[in-house]
Amino acid sequence: MTDTARGNLKIMGTTSSAGGSFQNVGITGECRFSGDVDCVKFGLTGNSEIDGSLKAEEIKLTGECGVRGRIDAMSVKGRGELTADSGIRAERFAFEGHVSVRDDCEAGEFRLTGVVEIGGLLSGDQLDIGLIGKSRAGDVGGGKIRIKRSKGFLLMKMVKPNQEACFEGRTIEGDFVELEYVAAETVRGGSVIIGPGCEIKTVEYRESLEIHPNAKVQRQVKL
Repeated sequence: MTDTARGNLKIMGTTSSAGGSFQNVGITGECRFSGDVDCVKFGLTGNSEIDGSLKAEEIKLTGECGVRGRIDAMSVKGRGELTADSGIRAERFAFEGHVSVRDDCEAGEFRLTGVVEIGGLLSGDQLDIGLIGKSRAGDVGGGKIRIKRSKGFLLMKMVKPNQEACFEGRTIEGDFVELEYVAAETVRGGSVIIGPGCEIKTVEYRESLEIHPNAKVQRQVKL
């Protein structure tokens, strides 16, 4: 429902703002916010720095967005580079590019093609990561987890022959887990598929386990 007390903020060019509560925020260009931004829709084409937190129902980004605080949203989508120092919480997250979070990242549905760096826990009902570069998370937890090389990685490899696409984490746990080119201490799940390029110390599974010939698993445990 529309909040008539909130106005819209439309920015074109380069400017700064104190932040505040808005209906819709639309940025084409560059804007630096010195405080929190609370809005219904946040749209960015360009570059934005927020020295507080960003709260919105819908966030759509094309370019670079850095948030010193936390991101809370129903939907986050776009492409480019997104950083959030104090964590991300979203119902739906779909992004192409580079996502960096110092703290935890929680999403009902998390889909990323590119590079992800999570300092804490990456969690969600559905996690689907297509790797293009070196990625990592402290721990990963969810229902259905897929971490594999993206098809776009082959094109990137032609441009940058030394480019790597891999993922590192301590513990990865889900109901269904499918991994490629992942290094982890522990992988735990119901049905687990360990694909090529994986190096796992311990795999614990309840229902089924598949291990690719080009994967290394030191220890298997049937729960």
